[in-house]
Amino acid sequence: MPNLRDAFDALHRPAVLTGGAWCLLIAVPAAVVQSVLADDDAGTDQSAWVFLASAVIIAAYLLGGAMAGRRALDAPFVNGAMAALSAFAVVQGIGIVVRLARGDGVSVVRLVFNVLLAASIGTVGAWFGARRGVAAQSAGASDASIGHNGRDGEPAG
Repeated sequence: MPNLRDAFDALHRPAVLTGGAWCLLIAVPAAVVQSVLADDDAGTDQSAWVFLASAVIIAAYLLGGAMAGRRALDAPFVNGAMAALSAFAVVQGIGIVVRLARGDGVSVVRLVFNVLLAASIGTVGAWFGARRGVAAQSAGASDASIGHNGRDGEPAG
């Protein structure tokens, strides 16, 4: 039966860092736009723009998971989930500090839901990334970052 230690052993740090960086690159600007528009006190309806920013954040989680899953073919799902979670932790950590500094509260239920959502979306992205990684590997791709089994210097197989 797999345990938590096995999951941590399966993490490929370069894959998680690459996926998390791509996720942050896209999610941070969208989160800033979403935060600014959601706090609009002018009474105008900005919901369409907030929805669009949310869609971009979801796409960022998918891309981050895909990038991690493509680079860690022996355990794509845990690496994809961790890539999305690492980016989520950075953005939410800053957001929580800002909210608390403004005197606003933090919803624990919302936070737990969003953690699970980010991990789930990262896992789905990892599935897509692993499929592309396996296809590239079977096609004889020469990219050294694609097709290894999650450990530096070890070929897949």
